[in-house]
Amino acid sequence: MRKSSVALTVVALVVFLLASTAAAKTRVTYWLWLDDPTDTTVQELVEEFNRLHPDIEVVTETIPLANYYDQLLMAISGGGGPDAARFKDWWLGAFYDADLLEDLSPYIANWPGADDVVPNLWNTGMIPGVDGVFMLPHQYITFYLYYRADWFAEAGLNPPRTFDEFLEAALKLTDPANNRYGFGLRGGAGGQDQWLAFMVAGGARIVDEAGNIVINSPKAVEVNQWYIDLYRKHQVAPPSAPTDAYAQVVGAFQAGNTAMMAHHVGSSVMMTDVFGDNVGVLPIPVADPENPATMGTMSGNVVFSTSDVKDAAFKFISWLSEHEAMDKWSKSRQGQLPVLQSVAEQDYYTQNEFFRVSLEGGNYAIVWPPLPGTGYVASYVWQNTMQRALLGEITSQQMLDEIAQALREGN
Repeated sequence: MRKSSVALTVVALVVFLLASTAAAKTRVTYWLWLDDPTDTTVQELVEEFNRLHPDIEVVTETIPLANYYDQLLMAISGGGGPDAARFKDWWLGAFYDADLLEDLSPYIANWPGADDVVPNLWNTGMIPGVDGVFMLPHQYITFYLYYRADWFAEAGLNPPRTFDEFLEAALKLTDPANNRYGFGLRGGAGGQDQWLAFMVAGGARIVDEAGNIVINSPKAVEVNQWYIDLYRKHQVAPPSAPTDAYAQVVGAFQAGNTAMMAHHVGSSVMMTDVFGDNVGVLPIPVADPENPATMGTMSGNVVFSTSDVKDAAFKFISWLSEHEAMDKWSKSRQGQLPVLQSVAEQDYYTQNEFFRVSLEGGNYAIVWPPLPGTGYVASYVWQNTMQRALLGEITSQQMLDEIAQALREGN
């Protein structure tokens, strides 16, 4: 009886200790979007973090980018939502104005990885005129152009470097009878980044050096009309272009229905898996070769002021921005430009054509300004106005006037 009693006591103690350990875990909820939801790299990283940090349990929720901003803002504003999240730099203004972002500066001051971050990339997590860092840099992109190298060779075309050469190639490679088009224009969800890459490459700007909104200036209207005409006048984009989102644009390119598409290094693994040497990459064509420009943006990570587990949340997002985790993410099908100098200097990145063109683009990339209305424009206004412009319901000027107004008003 005495032995049985001791055994039961030991079992009870073990059960109690296990229960106590489980209860002691700090639960961190993390939201993100994925360009390729079938890729398992992120889940593998989360599982590795949880294994290395037995006192923390990170739980993720993946949300399509088309719905992400809306769901995130509603959830956090309502007192719910995640503790931390993947985030875009141009959402900072709206979330900061709503007092929803935690200043990460005190955490960064004690983070060993801080000195490895490319110095100028810290700016992507800052808000002009405000002290503090509100987003931890993680993955940077600059937009470039994918093109079917085999189609260009067959047609005797050189890769386009200017707007004129781009249009000439798109016209020659368009054959509607065989469902072939020169360019995969993205008029649907998420197409604002592709559009902005061409806008700034044509000489348009969202704000001037003084911070004034100039997206509806005569120059911007001219460039925007050139972009609209790719669909309306020249018909070098598929008929579905006004509603095409990422999946449709990539699907058409992979299926051999389009000759060119604008995206970034995050889809390079996917492209080379499908095409091998038959896919090429080059900078976004420009109106003036003396003044190159493209669109750049940071996908970083934030901790929300509403979180009750800020220390654990920062521990997770900072771990994602450390060498091994960043290298693994950057080499995956989700991969973009690493923000750590120790990673970016590796041969894998410096000798890879897709990364090389991306890194060069960083020298002249222009980002969405962190205005309170930027997130609203990117998530709602741009798609609505672009579709109407492509369908001839509004003019280029009217489209940009609506965007300028939304940027000023913030909603």
